[in-house]
Amino acid sequence: MSKYTASEVIQVPRFTAVGAMALGEQLLTAAKPVKKQLVKGVARVLATLAARHDDLAAALRDQVSLSEGGEVSEDAVQRDRVLDGCWSGLHDFVTAFTKLPPGSPEAAEASVLKAALFTGGLKFLQLTYVLEWSESELRLQRIRKGGLDARIEALGGKCFLTALEAAHAAYGRALGVTAPAATAAAAPPSVRDALAAFTDALRAYVIKVLGAVEPDEPETQELADRLLAPLAAWSVGPSGRGAPRKSGKPEEGTAAPDAPASPAAPASPAAPASPDAPGAAPAPSNP
Repeated sequence: MSKYTASEVIQVPRFTAVGAMALGEQLLTAAKPVKKQLVKGVARVLATLAARHDDLAAALRDQVSLSEGGEVSEDAVQRDRVLDGCWSGLHDFVTAFTKLPPGSPEAAEASVLKAALFTGGLKFLQLTYVLEWSESELRLQRIRKGGLDARIEALGGKCFLTALEAAHAAYGRALGVTAPAATAAAAPPSVRDALAAFTDALRAYVIKVLGAVEPDEPETQELADRLLAPLAAWSVGPSGRGAPRKSGKPEEGTAAPDAPASPAAPASPAAPASPDAPGAAPAPSNP
């Protein structure tokens, strides 16, 4: 005798991980006032749904990496400020010479140096940590290989170069770029796996809620309708983004770059529940 899993007999809308997080919050909110009325089986799968919802939220939160501007150590933050100050100081030093009267050899030399190192001004200091290190490294290589260090020193800027070299080296170590980080960062959890787990928990929840409905007890149907109202109100667009219906159209949403849409449930070999059945989740609509 064939056995069917929840993923084979229950279809749920396609949604992004961000959309699933919003829907999960709505479902948990809907269940909160009636928790004491839930039978043991429903209460159990509700707890599982809440746990998978927490896992999904954590996976989305932890997807931000260091290179994208994620959290860094306090030491790296301090080293960043020191390096910013050194580059800003060299920029001001060179700029000061460009203000000398036209025709001054120092002004001409400073203009060349400024064009070579600060074409875009100091905007590179506003980049994320690792990208700023890369820009700093490129400028220091340009100074060394282009012989700009001697020209800067000729203007009296040797102290800036010494400070820059030291600050840049310390910054690279603090970020774990030029040396292993003191504490290796754990790999962020997979959003795809967390979304799949949440979707499975959602299907199990729908099965338990609908399974608790008794034909001769209308209050059980009312409870099921209340628990699944957020899911029944969820509309789906062609991209898999879902949102409560607004003026007959799904709201536009922005999905996280690595937040995949939940996989569509395969068609059941058994006769599926009627889409018009009370409390049933709506099937994805055509664009």
